[in-house]
Amino acid sequence: MKYIFIIIISLFSTLITAEQFVKKGIEVIGKGSVSAEPDQFTFTVSIDKRGNIASKAKAWVDQKSGLVTNLYLSMGIAKTAIESSRLELMPRYEKRTVLPEYEIHQRLPTPNENKLNKERSNTKVVISSRELANNTLHEQEKIYFEVSRTITVTFTDFSLYDQLLDNVVRIGVSRISALQTETTNNEILYQQALLKALENAQLKARAIANKIGVQLGKVSSFEESSYHTPNAYAMASRSNDGFSSQVGKKHVSAQVSVTFAIK
Repeated sequence: MKYIFIIIISLFSTLITAEQFVKKGIEVIGKGSVSAEPDQFTFTVSIDKRGNIASKAKAWVDQKSGLVTNLYLSMGIAKTAIESSRLELMPRYEKRTVLPEYEIHQRLPTPNENKLNKERSNTKVVISSRELANNTLHEQEKIYFEVSRTITVTFTDFSLYDQLLDNVVRIGVSRISALQTETTNNEILYQQALLKALENAQLKARAIANKIGVQLGKVSSFEESSYHTPNAYAMASRSNDGFSSQVGKKHVSAQVSVTFAIK
C-alpha cells in the first residue's frame, strides 16, 4: 500500500510539472562562440630624455623619433598609420641638503706659557645638536627637464612585429608597450556567435521536450543576454632563428535566453 501511495504522488507531481511546462513553455539559455585571428595591430614605443636644458633634451628626442619614423616608412608602413604628435615636456625638481660650514679657530700655546694659559689657549668650540638644528641645513632646488615622445604605429601584417621589435631596440627607445590587437570584423563575428547560441538553445529545448514527452512549439520570448570579446595578445614561441612571436586567437561569445511554447 505504501509503494502504491508513493507511485501516485510521483505521477501527480509529474502531471503538475508537465502542466506548468505547457503554460510557461520551456525556457533555456543558449551559448555560442567563434574565434578568429586579429587582423589589426597597434605598436607603441616611447623615447625619453632628461637634461638641464629643455631645448637640447627635445632635440635629442626628436632625432631618435625621426629614426623610428623613417624605420616604419622603410618597412612599407603608410605615413597615415604613424602617430607621433604626443610630446611631453615636464620640469623636475630635486632638493639637495647641504650642511652649514663652521670655522673653528684655536691658538697654539708657546713653550714659555704657564699651565693656566695653556688650558685657556686649548679651549675647544663645541656645536650642540640644538644649535645645529637652529642654524639649520640649507636646501637648494635643482631643476632639470624631462622630455618624452610617444610613437604609435598601426599595421595589418603581423610578420612585421618581430622586425619592429628588433629595430627599435637597436635604435634605443626608452619603453616598448604591449602589442594591442583587435579584429576589424567584430560585428560579423558576433552575429555568427549569436546564431550558434540560438542553435544551442534549440538543442537544449528539444532534449527537454523529448524527456518530458511533449512537442516543442514556436519561440514565445527571446532575450539577448550578453557577449564577451576578450583581447588576444602576442605570445613568444621558439623558432630556429631565436624567438619569434605568435598571436593568439580572439574569441567572441554570445548568450541568449529563449522560451519555447509547447504544443
